[in-house]
Amino acid sequence: MNEARFFLVVRFWIAPGGEAQVMRWLEAGHLAEVLRQPGFRWARRLRIAEPDATGWSAHAIIYGIDSRASYEKYMANQALHARFAREREPFATKLRIERFAGDVDLAL
Repeated sequence: MNEARFFLVVRFWIAPGGEAQVMRWLEAGHLAEVLRQPGFRWARRLRIAEPDATGWSAHAIIYGIDSRASYEKYMANQALHARFAREREPFATKLRIERFAGDVDLAL
């Protein structure tokens, strides 16, 4: 998939009534900012069909990255992640996030 050898999956849930605010933040620049990081090739956003037990809508973003080294460099960028955390503050009670990452298994 376009030279991606490593993937970052960000699964997140949005509280009822918070979806417009969170999606505006993602589309107004957050996704583009992440994709400007060295080694990030592409991103795909998914809406997961089933909400969680409390009615929060489920979503995911899959990022294709050229290597584990690029991912580790991105994760080590404390200034960038601190800025992202500040940007999320207005909807902190409306958003839950989990991250998963791993190498592409070319043997499959």
